[in-house]
Amino acid sequence: MANLFNKSDFALFTQYANKTQAQEPTGQAKLRTLYDKLGMVLDGLSRLGYHTDIIRMPLMQAGPATMKYAEYHWSRVYPKDANYYKECKDKVFVVVGTASDGVNFHIDSYSSKGYKCNKVSQRIKDQTWLQISPDEASAYSCGDLVNKVDEYIKNHWMEFNQFAKEFGIQESVKILNKIEIDKIKQLLLGNYNIILTGAPGTGKTYLAKEIAKDMGAEWKLVQFHPSYDYTDFVEGLRPIKEGDKLGFQRKDGVFKNFCKKALGASTLFSLTYKELVRELKAGDISSLDTDLRKTYVNENNHIVFKSTDGRTANKEKHYISESKLLELYLKIAENIQDFEDETKITKDKCKEFNGGKEVDTTAPLILKELFKRSKKELVRLSKKPISVIIIDEINRGEISKIFGELFYSIDSGYRGTKGRVNTQYQNLVPKDDVFYNGFFVPENVYIIGTMNDIDRSVESMDFAMRRRFAWKEITAESRQSMLDDEGAWGGNKPKQEVIDEIKVRMNNLNACIIDKYGDEDLSPKDKVGLTKAYQIGASYFLKYGMYDNFDELWDNHLEGLLYEYLRGKTNVDEKIKRLHQAYNDTTTH
Repeated sequence: MANLFNKSDFALFTQYANKTQAQEPTGQAKLRTLYDKLGMVLDGLSRLGYHTDIIRMPLMQAGPATMKYAEYHWSRVYPKDANYYKECKDKVFVVVGTASDGVNFHIDSYSSKGYKCNKVSQRIKDQTWLQISPDEASAYSCGDLVNKVDEYIKNHWMEFNQFAKEFGIQESVKILNKIEIDKIKQLLLGNYNIILTGAPGTGKTYLAKEIAKDMGAEWKLVQFHPSYDYTDFVEGLRPIKEGDKLGFQRKDGVFKNFCKKALGASTLFSLTYKELVRELKAGDISSLDTDLRKTYVNENNHIVFKSTDGRTANKEKHYISESKLLELYLKIAENIQDFEDETKITKDKCKEFNGGKEVDTTAPLILKELFKRSKKELVRLSKKPISVIIIDEINRGEISKIFGELFYSIDSGYRGTKGRVNTQYQNLVPKDDVFYNGFFVPENVYIIGTMNDIDRSVESMDFAMRRRFAWKEITAESRQSMLDDEGAWGGNKPKQEVIDEIKVRMNNLNACIIDKYGDEDLSPKDKVGLTKAYQIGASYFLKYGMYDNFDELWDNHLEGLLYEYLRGKTNVDEKIKRLHQAYNDTTTH
């Protein structure tokens, strides 16, 4: 393909820039030709789905008042998504420009319409500027340059959104949150268990909920505290009253009940089995056997088969326990792709699912009937929708007592029935319970814990527990994006200029916390002396919405927290004064 630009094209800017049409009447036509070439690149980008904008007027771009030839031709490229484009239009974009030094791509804002770069966005603009020299640019075809711009946008998509976020573009906030969530989600999917740790107020719990929602998971939140124990989390005895007598009954705890619901197919089995038993008892159906053996339900709700050929009755009674049927039914659910219809449920297949041990001849007969009745729903459940339990402040409880023998079964390598353990109350679990033969954590259950790593109860996380979790630090800086999220403000988000001021105050305060604020040479005794684990997260600054006043935010929420941080240190009042000064500093450093 022919090259789009010639090296001599770029020399025209030197020849005509900042001269009037009266001085150089030939400039308009020649420079318009350059604009048309730039427009061809934009046309190619439009065909790729990008929204573009270009004004092919060499004189206008230098300003209508002076009507001089521009020393720089430029065009705007916007994101492909229609809603994102509408939000970015005439605010932020990717520039494709030509000048005497060749072709350049860079991220920019429409400063002439009031969208001027702050220090953060200016730094992103400078760091992502891509310059193509006249020699190199003259070697490219139009298609080559279209591909170059497309590649540039893809390679700098993160930076573009970080730039746009500084101008309050909500779609960028959503995209950045999605990128962060995706990274943590992949870590969770690979490890089953993760703990989000970091400074207070960084929105760890909020983030955990967003991760669960993004995964399309059924989720539940539980908060640990010093009084929380095994009976709350796994199972325990609870007092009950029957008539005038008091007694105790085993009850599933939050986690065991959550795991039971996550299995899904077990609930379906229970409903289908109970309906089959009801129909047999009522006489709505008389037999499940093509050999016409009599079928009935005994006093223990077992489905019993009895021969009708006159042979000894007691020797011809067959039944299989409900708990064993459930176990085999769950195996069918796990391997649903192998079962087109009920004819695939054979005695040999049941034996295989029973670990190679023989099962009663009635097993496939009953399972075939259950399968026919529940196949459609069983196929849906076999997809194993993800379930996430969020344990807020996981380190505040006594972990070893709360989890007990579950240390083993929550391990990522022992999910499912291979991680089955007997709980402390195993002998009280009824036969019709899915966990009658031992408790296990289903493979579709994931655990997200949150904790403040400066919490004085952090030492309760022993090494045995720590190695079963992946750890992800959530910093105050990384979650500052919460301030741009309308949802985080509960519909009471301040104007963008207030958000910008909050960020500056937050950054200055957090810099002072780690003694990186200002150029003051402090002695060791005068330094605040805290680490980034003590930096204050965006959740605290969201409380600004309660007051619309920075002084009340400081007085009611921040000052007391900082005093707690500094308890036991020297010169506390002087350090608080310096922290307050940093908080009140609205200058970006």
